[in-house]
This record gives sequence, structure tokens and C-alpha cells, in this order.
Amino acid sequence: ISPQLKQEIQQAIKNNTAKGFNIPRLSSYCGKQIKHGGWWPDHVLRLFQRKKGRFTDDIVHERVVVDGALLALQSPILHETYVTLDEVVYKMNSYSSLGAQKLFARGKTSSLKIAILRGSWTFFRTYILKASFLDGAQGFMLAVSNAEGTYYKYIKLLDLHRQQFNQ
Repeated sequence: ISPQLKQEIQQAIKNNTAKGFNIPRLSSYCGKQIKHGGWWPDHVLRLFQRKKGRFTDDIVHERVVVDGALLALQSPILHETYVTLDEVVYKMNSYSSLGAQKLFARGKTSSLKIAILRGSWTFFRTYILKASFLDGAQGFMLAVSNAEGTYYKYIKLLDLHRQQFNQ
């Protein structure tokens, strides 16, 4: 955290009765801070009263739920999401598998057509609608990896159904 966020947190705890605080997260992708593509401002609940918060049981991207009022802080958490492309590929593989399992458990189905369409839509939404093109080469890489992750999630969902059928 930055010195500004540290000071803001100290003041928030001292002056507020909120049970939790949403903090903007400024993430970097392969060495560049990303300000577009849906990555900024990425408000996350990272500060809360222990007795008022609990984690969800989601198998991927679990989050905190707080019983009580939330306030938003202004200074960002500086988050190095992916330092290298190897990390991008590793996490994409892991998250797409977990995402497929989550969809499978909810009774969702897929097909090659669905995987292609969802992956293509994810690229278009990230790169064009959410303007990751403004983040240069890393913005393009982010849009591609988001699209690939979505494509693989739905292909893996299709594969889970095939495995179930073949048993």
C-alpha cells in the first residue's frame, strides 16, 4: 500500500463506524499499470471488522461479505496481478478449470460454438467497449488472455459433460 493509503486507512478506522472499506485496486499486467479494460477502478473489500465479515465459499475469486455499512476509500492498493506471461498462462489455466467446475456444478452446459462466441465477446468487450486498447501492448495482451480464459472455461465445461456422459 502507498503511504497515502496507509494514512487514509488509519483515519478511516479512527473516525468511522463502518464495518468495512472498499479500496480501489490499481493492477499491473506484465509491468504496466492497467487503467482500462474494466481493471480500474477495481474496488475491492480488503479492510473490515473481523467479527462482521466472512468469506464466500466460491471455488474461484472468493470474496468477503460484511454485515454492516461499507465506506469507500480513495487511495489505491497497488497490485501486481501478473508479472510475467508465464504467470498469465498458469493462472488462466487454473481459473478456467475452476470456472468450468463452478458452471458444471450449477448445471450449465456448453458447446464449441458457445466457447468461441463467449471468448470472442470477451475480447471485444475488454478491448473495444472497455477500451483496453488505451493501455497499449499490455492492453491488447490482457484482452487476448481474457478471451482465451473464457474460451477455455467453456471448452473445459464441455469436456466435463463429455466425461460425465462417458462414465
